[in-house]
Amino acid sequence: MNYIENLKNGNINLNEPVLLFDDGEEQIYWVGSSENFIFRCNAYLVRMPGVNVLIDPGGIQHFDQVRKRVSEVINPSEVTHIVSHHQDPDVAGSIPLWLKENPELTVVTTPRTKVLLPYYGFDRNGVKWLDVSTMDDTILKGNKKGFGIQFLSAPFLHFPDAFASYDIRSGFLFSGDIFAAIQQEWELVVTDWERHKIEMMYFHIYYMASNKATRYFANKLRPYRIEAIIPQHGSIIPKEFVPNAIEFLEELKCGIDLLEGTNYLDILD
Repeated sequence: MNYIENLKNGNINLNEPVLLFDDGEEQIYWVGSSENFIFRCNAYLVRMPGVNVLIDPGGIQHFDQVRKRVSEVINPSEVTHIVSHHQDPDVAGSIPLWLKENPELTVVTTPRTKVLLPYYGFDRNGVKWLDVSTMDDTILKGNKKGFGIQFLSAPFLHFPDAFASYDIRSGFLFSGDIFAAIQQEWELVVTDWERHKIEMMYFHIYYMASNKATRYFANKLRPYRIEAIIPQHGSIIPKEFVPNAIEFLEELKCGIDLLEGTNYLDILD
């Protein structure tokens, strides 16, 4: 069951993991950081048969919070995979601490990100890696048919080798920095699209490379059954606003587009 709709305007205890999806065999939890900051970082735990995936675990300062929430669902040593959608410290800085919890876990990322992650302080040769293909054909499979995460390349959003993760069973898109928002007043799930669109705009016009890149990824998403968009920053976008979000990305002028005479203040109006 998709619980996201039930979480709108809900009284949510953010000191605990928040259940987003549960069909009896797979569960997805928000386990992110609870901090009063416009650049809030979200982490997620996906449990499927034989696999426990931690998505964008966050910075070093987030580790204790995220570990505590994960430990209320599984033993942290049972995390089998970490997905790092790119290499920024707010996404991946805590990876060395997770490797201490389970030295056998697999880090899932793209080749260009793989080059950079070990600079956080671990031996690249002592880690198991799953390289994400730019051909969108890499799937992290559970131990039963019908369970898995497909990885979708998202070049230049905002890193050349960025990608997103599509959970096949739930239809949730873990989008990394794509669809992220900068918010004075954070909510777990978007309730007001027009307000949220502006909050997304503040993030995207500076971080994303160009409309060519955003339009490419928006068109890639259209064939998929997307039940929610779950970014690393900002609020979860529920199913009712998914078409709006994809249209937003398709039409967005950002990054180098602003070098061609577009006034970013006009975009925000």
